[in-house]
Amino acid sequence: MSIRSFFSPSCETRELHSDPDLRTRYYRNNFKTVLDGLKTLAERNHLEIRQINEVHKEIYMIGNGHDCIVTVTQISPIEAGIDFKINFFSSMGLNRPKKRAVKFYEDLKDILVFKGVSLHP
Repeated sequence: MSIRSFFSPSCETRELHSDPDLRTRYYRNNFKTVLDGLKTLAERNHLEIRQINEVHKEIYMIGNGHDCIVTVTQISPIEAGIDFKINFFSSMGLNRPKKRAVKFYEDLKDILVFKGVSLHP
């Protein structure tokens, strides 16, 4: 972790991220099941779902002091990848965005059927 990423108020997960904790996670579920799982995730973490865009498969959630955009990539009818973009409403993140993304992935592991990390580089 660099000093810059520690103080950054935002964090984004992606397929080939330099930090292994922030790589895309894949689940053996279809989009409808993933959407239900993300609603459960929002309830557990006290987030309000503001918008669900089923065309682009994005969900916008907002919580106390931060917001989150979840992008679901449908690889096959029974496999989906999930990425997060987390923004805190402050000038310094103090590693909170990364911790929040890791916590979201841990919660999703309990809710959905986990398949693997960074499977389609």
